[in-house]
Amino acid sequence: MNRGNGVLSALRLVLSSKIYLMAFIAMAAAFFLAYSYLLASSSINLAQPKVALNLNFYSLIVSILIGTLLSLSVAMNAFAFKNAYASGSKLSFGAILAAIIPGSLCCTFVVPAILAALGASTPTIIGITGVLQGPFATYEAPLIAISIGLLLISIILTGRRISKCCRVGK
Repeated sequence: MNRGNGVLSALRLVLSSKIYLMAFIAMAAAFFLAYSYLLASSSINLAQPKVALNLNFYSLIVSILIGTLLSLSVAMNAFAFKNAYASGSKLSFGAILAAIIPGSLCCTFVVPAILAALGASTPTIIGITGVLQGPFATYEAPLIAISIGLLLISIILTGRRISKCCRVGK
C-alpha cells in the first residue's frame, strides 16, 4: 500500500465513525466562521471585491481550507489518541498550533485582548499592538501558506500513524 492510500484509508476510517464525522462537521463550520471573521479585517482581504461574508475570493478560500484542514487534523488526532495510536503526536499538535497562531495574530483583536487581560493600559495597548502585529501583517500570505502546509503535514503524519497501527485497507 502506498503512503497516499494509507492516509486516505485512515481518513475514511476516522470519518466512517458518526461521532468523528459530526465532530469534523461542527469543527469545520466553527473554524470556517472564526477564520472568516478574523480574515475579514486582514490585509489580504483589502484590495479585491468581496464575494461572500465580507471576504474576497482568496480570504474565502483560505477560510474554507484552514477550517477544513484544521478540523480534519483535530478529528484524526482525537481518533488516534483515543485508540492509543498517539506516538509522535507532539509533531501533529505542533503543526496544529503553528497553523492557528499566525492567522490569529495579524490585524485582529487577539493581541489587544491579550494585552488588556494582562492589565496593559490603553496607550500601552495602542503602542504595542502595531509593533507586535506588523510583522504578521507584512508576511501574512506566506504565513498562511505555511499554516496550510503544516496542517497537511499533520494530516499526513496522523493518517500514516493510524493506517500503520490499524492496517487500514488490508
